[in-house]
Amino acid sequence: MMLDDRVTAEIRAAELWLDNTTTQACTISELATYLGYSESHIRRHFLRHFGMGPARYRNTLRLERAASLLLRTRARVIDIATSCGFRSHAIFSRAFQHHFGISPSGFRRRHDTPATKGPHHTVSVAQRPAISLWAIRHYGPPNPPSLPHLWQQYRGIPSNPKAPLLEGAAFLLPDDPAITPRHRQRVDIGLQGTHPWPPSPYHRRLTCPGTLAASITFDDLALLPILHAYLLDHWLPHQPWAYNADPVRVIQHGQPQHFELLLPLDRGEP
Repeated sequence: MMLDDRVTAEIRAAELWLDNTTTQACTISELATYLGYSESHIRRHFLRHFGMGPARYRNTLRLERAASLLLRTRARVIDIATSCGFRSHAIFSRAFQHHFGISPSGFRRRHDTPATKGPHHTVSVAQRPAISLWAIRHYGPPNPPSLPHLWQQYRGIPSNPKAPLLEGAAFLLPDDPAITPRHRQRVDIGLQGTHPWPPSPYHRRLTCPGTLAASITFDDLALLPILHAYLLDHWLPHQPWAYNADPVRVIQHGQPQHFELLLPLDRGEP
């Protein structure tokens, strides 16, 4: 079901607010005040777009982030629970069991098997600078060939499949593909720069901090899902680092275009 632009902008603002407050004890009443709508209005339209109410959606974001940390790091369960906004180990365990059908420790044990190396790709690890961009959040399965044209689409510019991707484009992937179902995966599509104006009302200013990151360079965006999975599932388990669960970055460089996939890492032992 397609939503008109007014509702789409409203629901996008609600989803971003929920995403930004996952670790805080904010209420849906506060969300309603922030947007200037009634709680029932927000619940109705959020359910229409995402298939669940805003409270359940935010709890789902918390649990999926926790599952990613259980899968990708060796952090203690209680530390993961706290970092994802749960007040106690018991509350977290009950919520996790209800959502995934298994306890947090059971989930970790189920996936704690030696990873195979898989096909070899050249990976480098280095400190990467912060990036700042105007970004638009897109909802739905990330379809790599269409990513370059979504920027024009959200600006109301007719898409040209043969047009080159704009210099300085970047994509952020907030969701772990092994955890979040494809139909709910999100992608932030952005253009780097310091312009003080938003390209459209849908865009927001976004800054990603400097980070240690593993990187792979590639020339074909169709390879993005394969390389993303390779870094997480085959390369990372053999390394002394852990994924810090920040959005994975894809940076476009130069013409002819080539891309760099960056996986943010923690410096310490996983």
